[in-house]
Amino acid sequence: MKTQKIFALVKVELKKLFRDPMSLVVMLLMPVSLTLVFYITMRDLPTWWLEGASHFEFLVPGAMGFAVIYMGMMVAMALNEYREAGLLKRLQTTPTSPLEYMGSLVIANMFIAMFQGLIVLLLSVVLGFQPQGGFLGLVITSLFLGMLAVTAVGLALITATIAKSSGAASGLSMIFIIPMMIFGTWLAAFNEQTFAMARFTPNFYVTESLTRIFHGAPLSDGIVWKNFLILTIISLVIVVTGIQLFKKTEFR
Repeated sequence: MKTQKIFALVKVELKKLFRDPMSLVVMLLMPVSLTLVFYITMRDLPTWWLEGASHFEFLVPGAMGFAVIYMGMMVAMALNEYREAGLLKRLQTTPTSPLEYMGSLVIANMFIAMFQGLIVLLLSVVLGFQPQGGFLGLVITSLFLGMLAVTAVGLALITATIAKSSGAASGLSMIFIIPMMIFGTWLAAFNEQTFAMARFTPNFYVTESLTRIFHGAPLSDGIVWKNFLILTIISLVIVVTGIQLFKKTEFR
């Protein structure tokens, strides 16, 4: 794989997004609308875990992670549309290898994921949320969001391998999106049993770590870095699995 070629493909992927107004609107609208819904419905509800914080403030890190996971559905749908249009088969006639193409897909969506997550954080600050951690905390937050994007792209590749149309990909994506929204954002993680279930969702590790950072935990907190290691392992396993499955079905 040539690094220069991969980054050229990353630029193409990003330009493609900005040339498609509907995809850009969905990418911006989803995190904004989710944040506003949480704010309107939960700003006056106390939370059981963080003393003095509203339930909206408690859910901000989860909303950031969910915005990234939701992106996986958009990627899966796009891959199926490329397949239907014959673009993936045409790719095989170019000097670009399947691994270079999928590598560029991962990197491009890492940038998009960071952007989406930071939109949620910025809007939350405008609505009154006051995160701790400073600039370094923001850098660590971006690392978590970027690694979660690797998971999202891996799940998208697996979904696109199984689904044979963009509509089917949309429905199939809900199999992983809904549990992650219910448990990974901490909407339903209110006791030991539901917390144990939440640990099976990759975005749980993002939510727990960002919650600690935003509410004053030291950036050297061992739990934060343990969670990052766990998330990295999960992400690599999922994305490598997704790449291998997609490559075998689409780039034979």
